Amino acid sequence: MTTTRISDERQEAILEAAQSLIANQGVEAVSMAELAKATGLSRPAIYQYFASRDHVLAELVINEMADLSNAIERHIEGLVDPMERIRIWIHYSLAHLASAEHRIVREISIASLPEESRGMINAMHGHFMVALLSPIREIGVKDVTATAHLIFASVAGAAKRIDEGSEFVREAAALEQFTVAGLIASAKANQQL
Repeated sequence: MTTTRISDERQEAILEAAQSLIANQGVEAVSMAELAKATGLSRPAIYQYFASRDHVLAELVINEMADLSNAIERHIEGLVDPMERIRIWIHYSLAHLASAEHRIVREISIASLPEESRGMINAMHGHFMVALLSPIREIGVKDVTATAHLIFASVAGAAKRIDEGSEFVREAAALEQFTVAGLIASAKANQQL
């Protein structure tokens, strides 16, 4: 087994331990000592992979955002119809934001993370939003950025309602209907100007 593979496996074990601690006890339970105990590694060994607890938490957020962006890109790759790409973006984002994995990451305060990690997280969020910006522009909406952020806020709101007990299928259908109607109306209004 190569040193790189062992390193990757240990790093992954530390991240999995952090996720488990957050899921079972909350984000405050994550410490280098607890991560060492959960992984069977020594505390100094944990520091070989992550400079601090906050770096572990940042890596969880960055990994989740990368996974979401990559998955959306795979789902919309090759699709020509911009409205279909928007629908897929909405549904996949909603499924992700309403998932148990995302609930764990939501507990992490972005403000508490290292500055260099916050920059990476902002860049990842921007990359995630690009998959929505392009099709909105293609259908003729005038203020693409504001519209994309309103759609994201609607998705986040629907995910919160699902988290509070609302039925996923109902929320997803209402969200799609609301978003598509708004986009069509906005595009028509811009064509009439």
